[in-house]
Amino acid sequence: MPVALWSQEVSSLRGTVRTPQGIAVSGANVFVIETLEGALTDTAGRFDFRITVKRPFTVLVKRLGFSEIRREVRAGDAEVLSLVLEPAATSLAAITVQAGAYTAGEERGATLTPLEVVTTPGTAADVNRAIQLLPGVQAVDDGTALFVRGGDYTETRVFMNEAPLLNPAQLLTPSGTFVGTVDPFQLDGIFFSSGGFGARYGNALSGVVGLRTRGAAARPAASVSAGLAALSIDGAVRPTRTLTLRVAGNRTDLDPFFKVNSNPRGFSPSPNGHDASASATLTYGVAGEVKAFLLDQSNLVGVPVDDPAYAGTFNSDVQSGLAVVTWKDVVGAVSLLTSFSRGTLERREDFGAFRLAADQAQRQGFAQASWEMRPGSVLRAGGEVERVQSSIGGSLPATAGDRSPGSRTTLFSLDAPGTRFGAFVEADIQPGSRLKLVPGVRIDRSTLTSALTVDPRLSAAWRWRDGLVATAAWGIYHQVPDPLFYSDSIGRKGLPPMRATQMVLGLQVGDEGPVTARVEGYAKHYRDLALQDRDYRVTDGAGGTSRGVDVFFKGTLPWGVSARTILSYLVARRTDPGSGVLVRAPFDVTWSRALVMEKAFSNGARAGLTYRANTGRPFTPVIAAQRDPDRDVFLPMWGAANSERFPGIKRLDLSFSRYQPITPAVRLVTFVSLSNVMNADNTQAWTYSHDYSQRSPVRSIFNRSVYFGATLLWQ
Repeated sequence: MPVALWSQEVSSLRGTVRTPQGIAVSGANVFVIETLEGALTDTAGRFDFRITVKRPFTVLVKRLGFSEIRREVRAGDAEVLSLVLEPAATSLAAITVQAGAYTAGEERGATLTPLEVVTTPGTAADVNRAIQLLPGVQAVDDGTALFVRGGDYTETRVFMNEAPLLNPAQLLTPSGTFVGTVDPFQLDGIFFSSGGFGARYGNALSGVVGLRTRGAAARPAASVSAGLAALSIDGAVRPTRTLTLRVAGNRTDLDPFFKVNSNPRGFSPSPNGHDASASATLTYGVAGEVKAFLLDQSNLVGVPVDDPAYAGTFNSDVQSGLAVVTWKDVVGAVSLLTSFSRGTLERREDFGAFRLAADQAQRQGFAQASWEMRPGSVLRAGGEVERVQSSIGGSLPATAGDRSPGSRTTLFSLDAPGTRFGAFVEADIQPGSRLKLVPGVRIDRSTLTSALTVDPRLSAAWRWRDGLVATAAWGIYHQVPDPLFYSDSIGRKGLPPMRATQMVLGLQVGDEGPVTARVEGYAKHYRDLALQDRDYRVTDGAGGTSRGVDVFFKGTLPWGVSARTILSYLVARRTDPGSGVLVRAPFDVTWSRALVMEKAFSNGARAGLTYRANTGRPFTPVIAAQRDPDRDVFLPMWGAANSERFPGIKRLDLSFSRYQPITPAVRLVTFVSLSNVMNADNTQAWTYSHDYSQRSPVRSIFNRSVYFGATLLWQ
């Protein structure tokens, strides 16, 4: 290589691209004319790339729908460029509001930023808990499961780099999950839809969460974090101009946490686990990127359970992994995106007569092409092939209420593959400055259901005036039941795909300003649901409805206090699999209220408050008990399905953090949080005496507690 090339100065070029109104322009092509070095702007309109040319040089910025600009960069110019693109004479102001859709990231009008995921009191830096503070999600207990607008948590799918996660929550207990599996520090963007989502997403009845991991790093960085229950490390290096390598690891053990704070459950062992990830991102040309991401996780927990017929420990051991490779590029006016992934999940659970050994391996290939036909109009088409190999076996109590090890059991097993083929086409059509339509259709076929489904979908947005947008969405959605339900022992082969029809109407104020307010009403109709009864038998053909209203506000109050508030009303009904009667759904939480307030101070300190109050979820009461003389146990007699409710859930959380620069490259962040300040009981379940004559509440594991730690950042 010539010596002149070795001696070239390597530096970076950073800046932003915005409209004259200050709106970020994403996807703009920014490059140096002399060397053709460049990059596309991200969703915040930012660019940052290496250059090997000395000043002066010329930067060219191009974006479809805008007039291109040239900017000569001289030696005395600012280190960070601020570039302004003027809309072309024929372009339209983009309408970006969608019914039911929320984003987290630096995008314009974002309702949740990555920093808020980490700092919001009560979320414990958990993506799922942060999403629970968005409208449309009912927190039925203190877990992290996402119950979206009257749907079960299994009806919401989570994708990472287009790959479906088999295990979106970890640390399983009999009452649910209470830790999400996704590290927010490894994310670059979050998309959440509580309904009315487009044809791109299939095999989901209620909601979708799209996660995008971080890609190229502008410079090397590292962090070490230690808290009362976790230790984590994170690092990124850029060995070449086009290659970024990242590693991250986290070890969680709640034993120290429970030694400092009281533990009402008496875990044995305490919840503990690990997750480790690594990624490599290779960029080329102006928009090309290849990213490989690996994730390995494990978690273990033991929960003492005092059942009337048997007192023992519920044990859960879960191992999961994900490997995904994505490629994206722009060829002319066409954007290409592909993803290939393999996910694994191993679950081992036992309690008395209950045993579960479930192994799943999932492979998926996904491809999408987007063509910007003209300013404001985009055509998207793509599809996926998803193959799941399930090996599931175990035993269930033959009689509900008797889980003792010597009781009669029903054995179940399933060892069969299932393959789903899906394809979609949809278009963003903006015929004028006020109206945007997104029609689409997708087709799916699964070898488990042996059925072909066709799902038409349509969403629309009407801009009445600047800052006021009305939205609407309608669509049909199908989902394949749990593979376990196809076992002849508890279900049957040939179960049909479950179906939901959704309609969403909304009004949003402030889509381009610092204040955002949104009101949405929705209605959902279910049919062909596959549900398990109290004896774990699968009943198909069930139906249901849900309807409600979500109100959301986000803005800045006096004294620089940022605030988010949510009010949700829900009426959800589902077929009771035992009686066949339409009753309250188990997750019918009538009212959900949340308030999040945060204040950032000039000295680097940050304080926050979160308050939540929800109606208690329904449950089926025990009205009497009958003694079985052969086994000398009492068996419960149940009342009307879901005819009573648990007490409401109330919780106040506080947090405080301090950001302190130590050197120009090293910063220290210290944090402390106080959860459930009022020490509300928040009953999660009931435990009964041996003859069911008395019941006692099972309190939340999140009683009043303190958590503290520190993070050391280097960049």
